Amino acid sequence: MLKKLFSSAFLLMLSTLIAKGFILILNILIARYTSKDTYGTFAFLRSTINLFETTFSSAVNPFAVKESAKENSSKVAVLAYGVFYALTALTVSTSCLLLWGSSSFIGSLSSFDFLTLQIVLTVVILISLTLLNGYLISVHIGKGIYKVIFFSTVISIVLSAAVIFYTYEDITVEIALFYMLIYQFTDLTVKAFNVLSNHTHILKNIEYYVLFQKTKGVFNTVKPVIVGSAINAFIFWFVRYITANSENGFVALAEFDVSFQMFMICSILLNIICNIVLRNLTKLHESGGNVKQLISYAMQYMSLSCLLFVGVGYFLYDYFLLLYGDKYTTDLFLEVTLICLFYSVALAFNRVMVVMNKTYQLFYVALTSAIVMGAYILTVTASAESLAISFSVYYLTSCFVYLYIFKYRLIK
Repeated sequence: MLKKLFSSAFLLMLSTLIAKGFILILNILIARYTSKDTYGTFAFLRSTINLFETTFSSAVNPFAVKESAKENSSKVAVLAYGVFYALTALTVSTSCLLLWGSSSFIGSLSSFDFLTLQIVLTVVILISLTLLNGYLISVHIGKGIYKVIFFSTVISIVLSAAVIFYTYEDITVEIALFYMLIYQFTDLTVKAFNVLSNHTHILKNIEYYVLFQKTKGVFNTVKPVIVGSAINAFIFWFVRYITANSENGFVALAEFDVSFQMFMICSILLNIICNIVLRNLTKLHESGGNVKQLISYAMQYMSLSCLLFVGVGYFLYDYFLLLYGDKYTTDLFLEVTLICLFYSVALAFNRVMVVMNKTYQLFYVALTSAIVMGAYILTVTASAESLAISFSVYYLTSCFVYLYIFKYRLIK
């Protein structure tokens, strides 16, 4: 079973590594051709986009994968998730523009004078494309169609790389965001074309009242998880905001982000493994598996995967820092390793709760972890090290809350 799991995950891992490699190239180009302050600015904007992606990948994508993976899955139910993603993208985009246009909001971000209309519009579009892309990826994973994900990634990277090749020496924050826009739009277009070309009959024969009711059902299902994820999004943004507003804040943010990219690679790969594990957890749960069996199965694969990634990272970390140039020498490997370990355990617990539809418990975990993380960052001096430790605090707190819930609430 382990061989089958990792063989099915291979194309997903490969496409994810290619996509992450694209972002890594952007990071390296900005780090080498601009100042730490400029790279910190780009890192802040990119992390804002990633927060929405992470929010949905942890809160809604698993439910979309689960629905798509069911043997008797309703096509309308799967499409309802797409409607929910689209409505969310529209809501988030509109809210961001309204907040940016508010003079009171600008006043509260007085140190962020780089937020021009061009940058805000680009970020808003990227957030929308990222959310919609997450839905299509979830559907393809649920159906076990990994080749489409791989080829769409390759096509998008080739097109983006062609543009980068002729313009990288003049790179700025705006140009880097434009590179990301080309990639996301192409990737979304290829996957959307595949879905529409093979399932056009669904759209022609759909009963919109049924779709509306299914979409409401999706919202009710994920509502507590979305609230919890929104708390996560805010607290993750907040700790960066606190750091950015400190003395030499964007420099500290840049130093943190260079090392944090190691965790991002690990977390993305762990999510790929975990989404495939989720398919097997769903089948195990439907066949009558108990809570202990579900936890044991999830923890087995997540722990092994995490240890493998951390082991590889140990030998590559120094070389990884050198990619960004000799300006970045802050060693945060220990902090990043702890983040990865705590994250993998929390992720395994999270997927078990998703399979069991324990959505309100996920909200309690997110709320408690966010409060502890926020309290920590407010009591220490803002720096790259304290920012890294705050993420360890968050995921460690999540692990303890999960353990408490499983031990005293779910395991009979």
